[in-house]
Amino acid sequence: MMVETAQLETLRIVGGVGTGKTERLIEHIAALTSQGADPARIVAFCATPIACRTFAARLRERIGNKADGVRVTTPRAFALDLLGTGEAIAFTGREPHLLAPFEEAFLLEDMKVCGLKPRRLKEMIRFFYRSWSELADDNPDWLLPGEETSTHDLLKANLSFMRAYVEPEVANVAVRYLRANGAAQAALACEHVVVDDYQLLSRASQTLACLTATRSLTVAGDPFACVEAYESYPYAKGLDEFLETNPQAAKETLTVCHRAQATAYAAERLMAATHTTTFEIKESPAIPTGDPNVLHAENPTDEFRHVADTVAEALAQGTAPSSIVVAVPNAVWGRNIATSLAAKGTPTEVLPCACPIRGDIRNNDACVEARIATALDLVANPHDTAAWRCWCGYGDYLVNSASFATLRAQACAEGRGLVDALTMLAAPSNAQGADGANSIVGSQRVIAAYRAGRALIERTHALQGHQLLDEIARIVTDGSLSATPAAIIELCLGTGPDTPSALARRLRERMLAPTLHDTNAVAVVPYRTVAGLSPDFLVVTGFVNGFIPCRDYFDATATPPDKQESMHARDLRGVYAMIGKAEKHLTVSCFKNIDLESAGKLKLKINRIRLQDGIRTCTIEPSKFLALVVEN
Repeated sequence: MMVETAQLETLRIVGGVGTGKTERLIEHIAALTSQGADPARIVAFCATPIACRTFAARLRERIGNKADGVRVTTPRAFALDLLGTGEAIAFTGREPHLLAPFEEAFLLEDMKVCGLKPRRLKEMIRFFYRSWSELADDNPDWLLPGEETSTHDLLKANLSFMRAYVEPEVANVAVRYLRANGAAQAALACEHVVVDDYQLLSRASQTLACLTATRSLTVAGDPFACVEAYESYPYAKGLDEFLETNPQAAKETLTVCHRAQATAYAAERLMAATHTTTFEIKESPAIPTGDPNVLHAENPTDEFRHVADTVAEALAQGTAPSSIVVAVPNAVWGRNIATSLAAKGTPTEVLPCACPIRGDIRNNDACVEARIATALDLVANPHDTAAWRCWCGYGDYLVNSASFATLRAQACAEGRGLVDALTMLAAPSNAQGADGANSIVGSQRVIAAYRAGRALIERTHALQGHQLLDEIARIVTDGSLSATPAAIIELCLGTGPDTPSALARRLRERMLAPTLHDTNAVAVVPYRTVAGLSPDFLVVTGFVNGFIPCRDYFDATATPPDKQESMHARDLRGVYAMIGKAEKHLTVSCFKNIDLESAGKLKLKINRIRLQDGIRTCTIEPSKFLALVVEN
């Protein structure tokens, strides 16, 4: 994973939830700074943006103003900064543009021209993504000749033509750039590197973090808490590979859990259920006792109300809002919990469960927010290649993928980029029927979209802030919208400059690297995001079959036994990583009944259906994991 050096001091720390791994890293940094280490030469890698925020706050409490010099970041953000340097752009031929989900939809459509059946293509792309994240391409023979190689080449060609990256690829390319460029690695190197939640990172991200250390490298993790919190394909094996690569590394195992007894016991039961434990969690005699509080509601509405009452009671007893986290299974639960909390006057900040900008890119009316975001990218940077690809594909059933396949082939043969190719295609001579345009099926649609985009840039480039967003919304919707959608406003506006580039940068950061900002609000977050937090008071909502485990787990026709086993193991780790974050109080809530239509939409596991007051009502059971969380 990294080149071993005689001077590098290495340490691996492992332990279960609440055993003090993060605190051990903070004390390590404190010791380094007290011994004269320059804080600017220290980097702390955390697994999620929220974890970065929490780590930085705790570090500041420990070492004061010195913490301002320590860089606390995620490997993804670190990699994108690296790939944004002039040398890296020249090396890769791409910009540090990470594709959002709605932008990646265009890439996937462009891949369909390869002729593979959609299911086979999807499986192959997932294989490429995982292989990139695990640096499988270190082996030159990792691909089979023929279909695999040609499809991989097409995927890389399309990404290069868009001059952009997909998330599983970012750390991989950054590692390859550093390995190929010793000067860049030397310039980037830091004396001391610490990595928290090592198991939540991909293998490529682990390697990238390790490559930056010159004097000391300390990693901490819990192999059982390997869940997909922020990065795709987290790599728990990296904790063992770290020792293989650094046989001289010191080793520490933390076993005493400093969290509530209910949390410690639940975590221990969940870990024991796998029969693969490598260490045990011992309770601390100083921690509070008691089992988790379980809220059994009649229906979802009752559950939302009970949760709001529970949070209000905790606030009344003196718990700080920032020390309370409510975990939700999906966006529907998040919205309803936030509404119920607001009705109680509880300040709330909601972290989205998915990218807040989405919709059908084939239907202009169904993807207005995505089109506004793309238009803003174009105004901020008229040479944004990925934005032009998307802009010229909206509203077409095949997003003009055939046109761009031909355009890409011609542009590559001529040594041109996408923007130059579009400029030439839309030149008056081509628009009047020159051979270049006639050879591209659907070129007139692409030309019309390109010219509309240029007109939009010309009309709005001098505007800023709310005025800019409103004008873009009017243009994109042909005047049907007079104001910007709320989701765009929330993503774009805030403190700081309101120039087009500032708005576009803010939107992309909040969309792709969401975090919490309000230190006086109760956080409502997705299950997976709890991994970056350590609240005093944790409420896990919607803890029923169908949400966790998902409905397909119970369907033998959809899930064969081997897949069911892997899903069970994954969910066990997810529940362990989530409930193990409760420092002092853990509450789990579930509901018993819901109408049949809602149960179907939410994909719940229906236990029984009956007619109640003329409404077909379903009985829903608590999650099968509840028996492990709460001791019978």
